[in-house]
Amino acid sequence: MTATGITVGGGDREDLFEYATLAESAGLESVWVGESWGPASVPAMTQLLERTDTIDVCSGIFNIYSRTPGLVAMTANTLADIGDGRFRVGIGASGPAVIENFHGVEFEAPLRRTREYIETVRGFLRGDRVEYDGEFFDLSGFQLDVDTYHECPIYVAAMGETNRQLSGEFADGWMPFILPSSGLDDALEAVHRGASRGDREPDAIDVAPWVPTCISETDPEAARQHAASVVGFYVGAMGDYYADAVTNFGFGEEADAIQAGWADDGPAGAAAAVTDEMVDAFCAAGTPEQAAESFDRFGAAGADSPVAYLPAQSAPEEMLRETVEHL
Repeated sequence: MTATGITVGGGDREDLFEYATLAESAGLESVWVGESWGPASVPAMTQLLERTDTIDVCSGIFNIYSRTPGLVAMTANTLADIGDGRFRVGIGASGPAVIENFHGVEFEAPLRRTREYIETVRGFLRGDRVEYDGEFFDLSGFQLDVDTYHECPIYVAAMGETNRQLSGEFADGWMPFILPSSGLDDALEAVHRGASRGDREPDAIDVAPWVPTCISETDPEAARQHAASVVGFYVGAMGDYYADAVTNFGFGEEADAIQAGWADDGPAGAAAAVTDEMVDAFCAAGTPEQAAESFDRFGAAGADSPVAYLPAQSAPEEMLRETVEHL
């Protein structure tokens, strides 16, 4: 198995266009466009859809606090219209650090909010006149005023058990991140339980883990270090969420060391504390053969559509291009 798509967390927009074109030429299925507190993703996704022909362009991710479901539905339908249906909706809660300190919105009840988001966005994309009486969203009397409705697949970025179950019950795809291949099989149990609750077959949910990926034939150790930088950033800088997650997978001492490294020396300190064992577990990095073996482990554990998360903020352009070409 190899990756079926790529996502680039940050970096220059022209580089993103180049990587997406390379990915399309290589026959990959999707490119996921991230959004945090830098460039907005919708202009880039619009341009990507206009510059490509076959690859799906996906939001990776729209957080569920800074946009209303109605706005996400309008955006998704418009982008799908531009790309002749080539758009997938990726949503997630993000985390308190971003939602409260950047967007200024209270990070509350992410599970209930996610469910209401999926149900209302799906209704609008189906062409319904949405009547919805929810805890967060009370909608009545409107449907999208468009000529064509695009029932875009909805993917959820989810890690916690209840959120995984929710993904299985309501979403079209599940996107775990910073999840070791060794933990995927057990994590899927909650997704399948949710599918059963929703009277759905387990294989109705596309399992699309985001895997930090960097590949080089000439400098595989540097490639591994760049992949480690992704793990180091999320565990070290994004509050306790990812640190707690990797701790639950048996990397508690490493999580403490990564957070301490971030406090002492920022990204370099955090990346230095990511062990080889963690790179092997969480990433697909090093030589093409090492990366292929990692993707095989994810596939054997239940992944359908792994997505290669490219370390665009640390790896040089030539190594990122090489990574996509090997995929």
